Amino acid sequence: MSKKIAPEPEAPSEDLGQPSTPVIPHNREAEEAVLGSVLIDPDCYLRLAAILKPTDFYIVRHKWIWQALGFLTERGSPLDYLTISEELKRLGRLKELGGVSYLTALLNQFPTSLHAEAYAQLVKDQAERRASLNYATELATLAYNQKITPEQIAGRLAEMAQAATGTTQRRYVVRDAAYALEPRPPVKYLVDGLIYEKSITVLYGDGGTKKTWSSMYLAACVASGAAWGDLKTQKTPVLFVDEENGESEIATRAAFCIRGALPDEGTDLKYISLAAFHLDKPQDEATLTNEILEQGAGLVVFDALADLMVGDENSKQDTQPVFNALRRITEKTGAAILVIHHANKQNGFRGSSVIKDAPDILIKVESDEDSHFVNFKTEKNRKGKSIKWAMFATWTDDQFSLGHREAQETAKHLGKAEEFVIRYLTEHGASGKETIEGAADTCSPNGARQAIYSLAKSETIRRTNPSASRKIQAIYELTSTSIVCQDEADNNNFPP
Repeated sequence: MSKKIAPEPEAPSEDLGQPSTPVIPHNREAEEAVLGSVLIDPDCYLRLAAILKPTDFYIVRHKWIWQALGFLTERGSPLDYLTISEELKRLGRLKELGGVSYLTALLNQFPTSLHAEAYAQLVKDQAERRASLNYATELATLAYNQKITPEQIAGRLAEMAQAATGTTQRRYVVRDAAYALEPRPPVKYLVDGLIYEKSITVLYGDGGTKKTWSSMYLAACVASGAAWGDLKTQKTPVLFVDEENGESEIATRAAFCIRGALPDEGTDLKYISLAAFHLDKPQDEATLTNEILEQGAGLVVFDALADLMVGDENSKQDTQPVFNALRRITEKTGAAILVIHHANKQNGFRGSSVIKDAPDILIKVESDEDSHFVNFKTEKNRKGKSIKWAMFATWTDDQFSLGHREAQETAKHLGKAEEFVIRYLTEHGASGKETIEGAADTCSPNGARQAIYSLAKSETIRRTNPSASRKIQAIYELTSTSIVCQDEADNNNFPP
């Protein structure tokens, strides 16, 4: 570019004898180049207006000219030297900005609009720097004001972060029928038939049901592209946000699950522990959104819901904002979200009905603390069917994995009498009821009799001969289910 058109009174002069005063960020030549480009080629205005607004110009008279261009465009008037001059005259700005000679100078200085978008971006960059300075000044003022609460400061900081990253937009978009009828891409599943892109899943269960183990293993499988049980996964980076277990415990579980899924140390599974994120605080929502984008996470696991909020999970007013924040995070990042939650005393989900209504998928998990069986059931799935399935948890010295099993109605711990009956049938094969009762050694004969009836009802054992005559002794044998239960008892190797 050629030399400046006129002196720049807005910028402070530099005194070589004193420390230099920082100059407010701006680029006068870029501003002049943008305006000159429009005067030469009015058709480029709309492209540049998509980048710049009047307040992005630092030089006041340049703001006035850009405003005049906007007013003319809104009225459908042509953009040329004459109409712009007349509009500035109508606004009472023409003489103050230097008259028509200033417009002429802009027109003559830049013979081409070839690089107009690049000039506009230079102007925008400097405007964003000035905005950051303004934010810093405002934030400092708020921090000194003792009447302003830390929560209010944090909320304003979140708004500033959104504005600085260009995420502030119009609150809504009006769509028409043509848009609705456009072909939509197929659902992109991260876990086959279950968890999909931009979905919110709540997985809940009682304490000791292996919710965190199951979720961490799911995270490891998705991060490595391995199957979760018999459910295929789509490989994507995963971020696990732990607000319940602590660094040592979550690191141990992550290591066990990563080894169990058989990936290598390059598996893109990362975790954050005890960062005290509260999604009912705008600052934390903005921080998490930016972190998920930075990590490129396609799946984010939160453990647990109660730790993600300051308010009461039983209150709709307190719980709804958390799920609203989760929904905004999924929309901005494209990630699927899995939230671990606790069951109530009635074995349903704990807290407000929002916890059922707001997510896309609601999964119930059941398992006794001393059982390897983990039963899952989808109680809600907006894009799929409600299904039941079970997995068998296996721990070794340094690994954890979940293998597929047929769904069990219950995963009950066997009592002494039931253990005796299964042990006896395992050792002796099919046997008569009275024979089993008479051999009872760890329970009474009556206890063994009740255990036979209970195990037969649950199909753990079955009668092999007809029951038409009471004179015929009932003969019982093990079923395949009882064999699994015995395997479970023999391999009762639970995590450290």
